[in-house]
Amino acid sequence: MSARRICSQLLDLIFPPRCQLCRSLSRDLLCETCRRGVLFIGQRHCACCGGPLRDSPPESLPGGLCPDCRERRWISGARSVGLHATSLRDAVIAYKFRGRRRLAGVFAQMLADLTCAEARGPGLPLDRCAAIIPVPLHPRRRAWRGFDQAEAICHGLAKPLGLPVWTDVLVRVRDTTPQVSVPGNMRRTNVSGAFETRKQWRVAGGSFILVDDVMTTGATLDECARVLKYAGAAAVYALTVTRAVPSWHPHLQTLPHLRAGGAVDA
Repeated sequence: MSARRICSQLLDLIFPPRCQLCRSLSRDLLCETCRRGVLFIGQRHCACCGGPLRDSPPESLPGGLCPDCRERRWISGARSVGLHATSLRDAVIAYKFRGRRRLAGVFAQMLADLTCAEARGPGLPLDRCAAIIPVPLHPRRRAWRGFDQAEAICHGLAKPLGLPVWTDVLVRVRDTTPQVSVPGNMRRTNVSGAFETRKQWRVAGGSFILVDDVMTTGATLDECARVLKYAGAAAVYALTVTRAVPSWHPHLQTLPHLRAGGAVDA
C-alpha cells in the first residue's frame, strides 16, 4: 500500500468524509439522500432555453420552443441540471455563501453528465464548441465573495468536456444590482451594457459554452451571449446548475422558500 493511500485512510479516520450539504458521513461530496432530493429537469423541456414545459411535449410546440423563446433570444441553447429548489438550491447557497467551495466539483460533474447526454442534440452541440466561458463577477463582487463561483465550476468542467476555460474574453464592466433584487421585467435593463469582450479575435467565428450557477429569467446569460455575438461568435450555449421554478410548477406552493413567480434567492 502506498504512503499516499495510508495517509488518506488515516485522514478519513480522523476527519471522516462528510456530505458538503447535510454533513452526514458520506464518501461523496453530496450524499445519496441529498441527490435524491434534486428536482431534475426531464426530457420535457424547451428546445432552446431548456426550461421545463407544463403540459405539451416539445414536439407539439412550434419549433419545440416555449412561449418566451419564440421571441428572439441571443442564447443559442441552454440547459440546467435542476430546479432551484430543495437540496440543489440548498447546495448552491452553501457553495456561494457558506464556504462549501468543494461543491464546485459536484456541480461540474452534474453539468458534465448533462452536457454529454445532450451533446448530440441541437440545443448543446459539444463538438462545435471551442471553449467554456464563465459569466464573470464584477471585481468588487469577486473581492467581497472571495472567489468567482462560475469560474470555479468551469475549471471542474474543463477536463470532462475536453475544452479550455477562457476567463479573459468576457468581462463585467458595471457592478449591477443583484438580479434577485430586481423585478423580472427590469432585469434585461439592469444588465444592459454590463459586459464587454476582450481579445475579440479569439471569439470571431467560434461557438462557446457560457456557465453560471443559477438562471432566473435568463437575462444575464442573454446579455452575455449578445455581447459575444457582436464580437463575432457564431453560437453561444449556456449551462447552469439550477433555474428558477416556473410559476405553474406544483412544487411552487409546497416550498416556502420560493417567492412569488418562482424567483430565486441565491
